[in-house]
Order: sequence, then C-alpha cells, then structure tokens
Amino acid sequence: MQKTLFAPLLGALLLCGACQSSSDSKQAAQEPAAAETEVPPPPPSEPKFRVDNPLVGDVYVVRFQPQGTTNTRYFFYHLYRVTPDSAYLHPARKEAADPAADLTQPDFQASDKIIGYTRAELSGLLQPQAGDALKTQLVNVRRAVQSEK
Repeated sequence: MQKTLFAPLLGALLLCGACQSSSDSKQAAQEPAAAETEVPPPPPSEPKFRVDNPLVGDVYVVRFQPQGTTNTRYFFYHLYRVTPDSAYLHPARKEAADPAADLTQPDFQASDKIIGYTRAELSGLLQPQAGDALKTQLVNVRRAVQSEK
C-alpha cells in the first residue's frame, strides 16, 4: 500500500516543481523586457551644454571661496575667441558677491588680460578639483539672448 501512495505523491511533487520552474522562467523572461525600457540619462545641464558649445560673448560665472573665509564669491570671465580646440577669455576686473551682478558695471566688464583654455580644460572647470583651497567651480554660463533674423 505504501508503493501505491508513494507514486501519486511523487508525481504531484514533480508536477508542482515543474509549475514552479515554469513560473520562474516566465518571470526571468520578463525581466530583460523591463531592462529594455530603461529611462535614458537626463540631458546635460545648461552650463555643461554651453561649455560644450561656446559662443563669443558668453560670460563664465565661477564660484570660489576666498582663503580664510566661509564666504562665497563669484568671478566673471568673458569669452572673446573660440577655436575648434581652445577658448580665450578676458577676466573681469573684480569679484562679486552675487552671481547675477550687473555686467555693465565697470568692475565686472572684461579686462585686457587673456586666459586661454583647451576645450577639455573648460569642461573640467564644471567639477570641483581635489586640493583646490579656493573651491573654484564654474557654476553658470551667462549667454546673451540671440535675436532671430
């Protein structure tokens, strides 16, 4: 009698195991489909886009912290020349407490000094640099509104 009960019980266990295995494989088959519908990465930030696509007249706003203080200050660099691999800027004459300072004021207009950067170096300014005591970082690119022609 034990043999007659054992066979149906074994058959039922095998059947349940097959059902469970089939359900696992269906679930595994569905997982790759979910991966195919991943959300694409966000577009680059506005400053990153503008650094990657510079225009003469852009003003780079650089945040820094003067040594020995906890104050945040800003410096402006006026882009006056762009080549395929470089960009040339004129720094403003003075720093500002406000990143939205009025650039028509004499202190914030471009000086005669010239600073050249490779395009790769410009992109690097978007990230804080290890060991930079002034915590310098490019935080914005102010661009004049282009009029439609």
